[in-house]
Amino acid sequence: NEFVSATLSLLPRITRPLANILHQRSKGSPIFVKQLMVEMSRQRYLYPSLTRRRWVWEVEKIRDMKIPESVATFILNSFNRLPSEVLSGLCTLSCFGASASIELIEALEAEVQQDLIKHLDEAVAESVLDKRNNSYYFVHDKLQEAAYSAMNPEERRHTHFRERKRRQINPNCLNTSQLGRAGICCRR
Repeated sequence: NEFVSATLSLLPRITRPLANILHQRSKGSPIFVKQLMVEMSRQRYLYPSLTRRRWVWEVEKIRDMKIPESVATFILNSFNRLPSEVLSGLCTLSCFGASASIELIEALEAEVQQDLIKHLDEAVAESVLDKRNNSYYFVHDKLQEAAYSAMNPEERRHTHFRERKRRQINPNCLNTSQLGRAGICCRR
């Protein structure tokens, strides 16, 4: 209830009925609660009311919502609705594991000639990524796995091969542990 109350900026006594439903539907998983709230807002089951000057919700519609049993499946369904440019940015980010610094992403933008920051910020807005401490983080390990798996295996091999060759030419990398994992080296 504290999370729901803080998120909606409402008193806990007001959000308790909604929090109880969310707790029951999510089995208490905080990330599932967050994703459920995003989905409820998307479907207009949770929305700001100008007349009441606060968030309101449709209890019966929320109870009847069809949602997968696992948080991973629910999140992956959200992931698959993203625009192709955002998915491409997520695939690139997934090469670095669960997170990557903004500094690294900016260097990558120059290398791949793609507006990665813009697309990753869209993924943040969709609650697929978190952005904190000057880094992007996948909100769930299954999302990182899904993004990496979404890459065409041939494209993945080609990217790793091309970037390993570049690394041999330019050994000055921003973050050798992340770049080494991805097989990528960026110029400073």
